[in-house]
Amino acid sequence: MIAVTCPHCQTRILVPPTVQGREGICFGCGRPLAIPRAPETASSTLQFEPGTLISERYRLGEPLGKGGMGVVYRAQDTLVDEPVALKFLNPAKLRNQRSMDLFIKEAQIARRLRHDNIVAVHDVSTTLEGVPFLTMELVSGPSLRGYLRRRRAQRTLLPVRIAVEIALQVLGALEYAHRMVIHRDLKPENILVLPGERVKVLDFGLALALGEEAAPTAPGSGRIVGTVAYASPEQRLHRELDHRSDLYSCGLILREMLTLRTPAEEPITVEQCRDDVPLEVRRVLQKALQGEPNDRWQTAAAFRHALQTAFDEAYHAGPTPAEPSAASTAPNLGGMILLKGGSIVLGNGAPTSDDPDQATFVEDFYIDPYPVTVAKYREFMAATGHPAPNRWGDPNYSGAEQPVTGVSWKDATAYATWAGKQLPTEAQWEYAARGKDARPYPWGHSEPDPTRANYGDNLAMPSIVTMHEDGATPEGIHELAGNVWEWTADPFEPGKSDSPRKAIRGGCWKSPPAELRATCRKGAFPHEAQPTIGFRCIAPARR
Repeated sequence: MIAVTCPHCQTRILVPPTVQGREGICFGCGRPLAIPRAPETASSTLQFEPGTLISERYRLGEPLGKGGMGVVYRAQDTLVDEPVALKFLNPAKLRNQRSMDLFIKEAQIARRLRHDNIVAVHDVSTTLEGVPFLTMELVSGPSLRGYLRRRRAQRTLLPVRIAVEIALQVLGALEYAHRMVIHRDLKPENILVLPGERVKVLDFGLALALGEEAAPTAPGSGRIVGTVAYASPEQRLHRELDHRSDLYSCGLILREMLTLRTPAEEPITVEQCRDDVPLEVRRVLQKALQGEPNDRWQTAAAFRHALQTAFDEAYHAGPTPAEPSAASTAPNLGGMILLKGGSIVLGNGAPTSDDPDQATFVEDFYIDPYPVTVAKYREFMAATGHPAPNRWGDPNYSGAEQPVTGVSWKDATAYATWAGKQLPTEAQWEYAARGKDARPYPWGHSEPDPTRANYGDNLAMPSIVTMHEDGATPEGIHELAGNVWEWTADPFEPGKSDSPRKAIRGGCWKSPPAELRATCRKGAFPHEAQPTIGFRCIAPARR
């Protein structure tokens, strides 16, 4: 309690610390009485000396961290002789008795949460000075915030696998906890990263009590329960919350792990930041970040299942399925162009992973003069019963002489097998595009223009494959720059077991001029079927 003396009648009054800084009425003379703020003490500033005995049971060690809610200390439980963590809550955050009661209620719920990905709360109590604290499981590991800060300092993006794994574990914790409590303040500071890529979530339910008497119901009428940057739209508007608010916050955290940009910074999409996140994973994330709760994932279980499925489809795809027995035994070489083999140095000399320099020898091989067209792919579908590509029937992509698009790497491989051919290796594709003279573009050294290639979204769709005669190689191979990216047989990142992307070459109808260079390469997940990707085939000259 705080002792206050009325300056008018000298009456001495004891008031609770929750009213300090406010104005009241003197019980003695009835005049206005300003309640001063109590001087800071070790307990009010939440600073304790190592070795201090709390509640005659917990011997404090060093502080482990602090934040807006309070401070955490390592401690030894002298009763059971086990290490624990004590989280002291800032008394100023508990504004009145209702806030204290709400804190106790939420802490009691948190005590019942027992899950591998949730920091266990053992007990809730107060010090002799009235400072509330939680006794928690002692966890060794940095917060996700610290982990991401180190990544930013090193300028290294988090591998997609790790970002997804962390998100899956957080969603597992939410799936369990949502049966009893909403977190309301999910953020990287409340996620701890343990050895072995394990994570634990802490502070379930505490945001409602700490710093807030209750969530105001009218927009603009009070504070937001939780951290503003990670708050859902309904939190910002002071609407009634349910578990879907936590799912939005989890989506923000997943996006931050993939981009290393916090929600408070200039917005950036995952695609703008990196190209190794599967389209399906981006779609799962996009749904999690919908403004209307009804448009998001409705449960943590649904979010987790969708994210796991999307990741597995991209990173753990099975072998290419066998096609029906309609496959040719020998390729039809009619119309194909024979390229005599030779040595080539792949790449353009730039020290980046996208352009690896590598000297290699290419054997003689035949190559299709054009990408596989819609008409030819229709023959394959009729002969094998293979399913139609994405956007099949769309007038922008279905012209008989347009290159077939919307085909996955498996689709392209299945067609090549049926035709008795193969997808080109990167060496074969680049050899065809650059020739023995190592020209920068298929047609030579001149910069791209619309007479040579379809690029820059000039037509807003793929063109027919015979449209750009001036862009052909001296040998008569067309469309090796622009129109559609082309699948190759090779991995984009050889030797990386956690990166199943395949190399695509040549640029597309949306590409900037730089992507039309014969050395440009990108990676795409084998199952992705984009309207910008097609393929052509090769056949070895010697069998």
